[in-house]
Amino acid sequence: MTTTVSASTGLSDAAELVRFGCRPRLRPLTDARYRDLLQRYRLESGLREHVDAMAQGLGLDVIAAHPQEGLVLHAQEGGLFSYRLKDDIRRPAEQRLVVGLVHVAVAARAYPTTADLEEERVKRVSVGEVDSFMRHLIGRLREASQGEDGLAVPHAELDAAWRLYAKRPSGRPTASGRRVTDLSTQGVIRDVLEWLVHQGMATPAAELGAGQYRLLHRFRLQVRESAALPAYEVLCDIRRTQLADTDTEEL
Repeated sequence: MTTTVSASTGLSDAAELVRFGCRPRLRPLTDARYRDLLQRYRLESGLREHVDAMAQGLGLDVIAAHPQEGLVLHAQEGGLFSYRLKDDIRRPAEQRLVVGLVHVAVAARAYPTTADLEEERVKRVSVGEVDSFMRHLIGRLREASQGEDGLAVPHAELDAAWRLYAKRPSGRPTASGRRVTDLSTQGVIRDVLEWLVHQGMATPAAELGAGQYRLLHRFRLQVRESAALPAYEVLCDIRRTQLADTDTEEL
């Protein structure tokens, strides 16, 4: 069914729905008004046009109206809501490179194929598994940089990031037994996964053990929007090869 709404009502409702979408940890199942607006967005062409236009004006793309995840917005490059690691002045430049690599590695490990990006299945991931994958891909990238022609990885930032990651210890406990997050790779991974939790793209899975997380549909949808990034493609190639090698070993 397709209906229209008045301009004044449509603009007010559209603004409210976009506002809901800007709160990524809020779920429509817990808010009746949000749930109603989301349902109307799917059914009413007038409201949908208002919402899409308003999001565009704010530098956002509507990439999904998901029943559980809500209105999923993707920030346009250079827009008001875009987040770039280089803008995070709290971290030194070298640390931002490592954090960026971990973000891409989490995505590539969870969604190495197009089919994975389309499948609505919550993926589980742990700090230790991501670190193991990082060590594996560093080995592959190191091999590539020491090939017959001695060529470096063809992406300068990726090349710099894995070399910085390789210099860090997997985990460095303090006297109290806690890990120093700014020095250990597992500390960086934990920080990245906690940031995803804060953004409504992951949730802790403490019942499965320490350092366990679930990646939500919102994260998958955001990764799908960025799937053409060169670094993501490189890491996905490595992940697919790793999975193929594992399957071969199990035969």
